[in-house]
Amino acid sequence: MPGPLEGVRVIDFGQFLAGPFGPMLLADLGADVIKVEPTRGDGMRAHVVGSFMGCQRGKRDIAIDLKQPEGLEIARKLVATADMVHHNMTKGTADRLGVGYEHCRAVKPDILYCNNFMYGPIGPLSHLGGLDPIAQAASGIEWEQGPVAAGNPPLWYRYGHGDVAAAMPSVLALLIALYHRQRTGEGQSMWASLFHGSMLYTADVWIGPDGTSPERPTLDAQQLGLSALYRLYETSDGWLQLAAITEDHWRALCGVLGRHDLVDDPRFATCESRLANREELTKILEPIFMGDLAVNWRRALDAAGVPSEVSVDTWDGETVLFDDELMRLGIVTEYEHPLLGRVRQFGNLITFSDTPGKPQRAAPMLGQHTKEILAELGYDEATIEDYHSRGIVTWPSEGYAWPV
Repeated sequence: MPGPLEGVRVIDFGQFLAGPFGPMLLADLGADVIKVEPTRGDGMRAHVVGSFMGCQRGKRDIAIDLKQPEGLEIARKLVATADMVHHNMTKGTADRLGVGYEHCRAVKPDILYCNNFMYGPIGPLSHLGGLDPIAQAASGIEWEQGPVAAGNPPLWYRYGHGDVAAAMPSVLALLIALYHRQRTGEGQSMWASLFHGSMLYTADVWIGPDGTSPERPTLDAQQLGLSALYRLYETSDGWLQLAAITEDHWRALCGVLGRHDLVDDPRFATCESRLANREELTKILEPIFMGDLAVNWRRALDAAGVPSEVSVDTWDGETVLFDDELMRLGIVTEYEHPLLGRVRQFGNLITFSDTPGKPQRAAPMLGQHTKEILAELGYDEATIEDYHSRGIVTWPSEGYAWPV
């Protein structure tokens, strides 16, 4: 079935992750997303195959040399057919290439144009590019995740965290701008940044008027949790996440663990006392959880109404991506790639009742749809072949292999 954005066209000039991830989400919602790629390929193709696949599905791909006049003309013709343009070029780069906001507005006056920066388009850092770990460092998330307050060094959380954090607001911005255009007929430019996106992950951190941090939950030195009842515990075969936050959870947990005596123990009788004595309570619970399998604890706690979950091993190919229930829910999707065969990855982030849609295409090969898109723009076969021979455009040749 068509997605809710059927009929919306997006031109994606982005590379690596912070640029392409947003347009992929729009493609998941039914938009016709055309990835405009350099003839040498997106820089991520040759580096991390999995990461490239994780931010490119659902798109059609045309490979163009924008530095040649004919290539730039193709790009502008594409923009003239589009509703949105999205990329993550550094400040001034799109203008130098001839696909800046003013260039695009000249061919499509109501275009919606979004640029994902590292820091933003103004200020002393605006000319700088950047990557995910730079945003994490600048936002303070590495300091919190350490946690440095517990005596640890700062910790880079994980690859792509800031990229995705920047992509989500950019999608929201474009959809809000689309609504505004439907009411007023006006297009506009907008921007998001890796720095701003990463700041979302430290939104609960604040400093009081005297310069000190207030009382708030903090990670323990082992980076396992915020308290004895809100942390990971090792079991006999893996790890279990516990999230017992209410008095009812606490009492039920004591029952499942066979430690009813802990309920009225003055050290743990209240939430405040449990927090104050978190290390002591943790030492009591750790050997108990080691006494059984993670899945058995999960079942027993679930039956008692205590929130918990087995911590999934993402290196185990038989979990998550091969869960039939997750496939039925659409959380995991599957499709065929012409080079890599069957591919599974996360599916819909949102499910609509009447226009659910689903990811329809694998991540494209370099220039996979070049001929198709040029024909749609009105180029004849002789011109297309001429452009190909001159290196203005490209497409996969026989015997192609990754990273094309």
